[in-house]
Amino acid sequence: MAPFSALKRPLTSLLMVGALLTSLSNTASAALKSYSVYYSVSIAFISIGTARFSETRRGSGYKLHLGADFLGIFRYFFAPRLIADVEGVESGGKFSGNRYSLAVDHPDDPQRVDMTLSGGAVTSVVLTPPLPERPDRVPILPEQKRGVVDPLTAFLIPLRNEPTASDVCAQTLKVFDGAGRFDITLLPDQERTLTIPGYKGPTVDCYVRYMPVSGHREKRDNVTYMENNRDISVRLAQVPGQTYFVPVDIQIATMIGNLRIEATKIEGFEKPSDTATAKSP
Repeated sequence: MAPFSALKRPLTSLLMVGALLTSLSNTASAALKSYSVYYSVSIAFISIGTARFSETRRGSGYKLHLGADFLGIFRYFFAPRLIADVEGVESGGKFSGNRYSLAVDHPDDPQRVDMTLSGGAVTSVVLTPPLPERPDRVPILPEQKRGVVDPLTAFLIPLRNEPTASDVCAQTLKVFDGAGRFDITLLPDQERTLTIPGYKGPTVDCYVRYMPVSGHREKRDNVTYMENNRDISVRLAQVPGQTYFVPVDIQIATMIGNLRIEATKIEGFEKPSDTATAKSP
């Protein structure tokens, strides 16, 4: 049972992180726009649940939602349901979350995060229950709460110049999830194509490296394992008409087998009439 418990927080973060970055866009419109990506979640080829990520835009404002439901015995190990939401605004081509929340619906270990941000800086965080004090917990410094992105806004991966692995997958992402800071480094892999219901088109593959910064407990087995893990990858698809990508396949080697979060269907990815590839200025 211990390996499953040790994975609870990393799985929660990785479900929302996948690849974590602030997004850029120069194509915002006053019209309401939305899409949803549906995922299957498995460990060692065993189905453990499903997830859905969605974005809704109205003018410069945006809302992101992630819901994950676990199956059978895995509802006990992880949680029957996980829900995360963020509201934010685009300003000067940059997306910044303002209000972020996470609820882990576990009957024996419920958890909640409520966080507010302004311009990429964390202004308040409430953890329910609070993290217990431990002598080996790395303290979070004030400067580590600035220049960060919340886990859901970070699902939007920016296109800087060209939709290639060498361009998109060459960035380090500073993430704060309410309980700690960590960096995700994307490294180039390859370009491929994907065909699933609702999407047929190119994808970009990145290798991923995880580096804890603060809030974690040093030398814990799960932290050390993830820090040294070289078997993490993410596959990205560009949102049509926009200058950012979203994850369509995340693979993470864990101590109990390979975790895979794989898109099975996308709704709302219909291409705009001009079908031109948008690029950031």
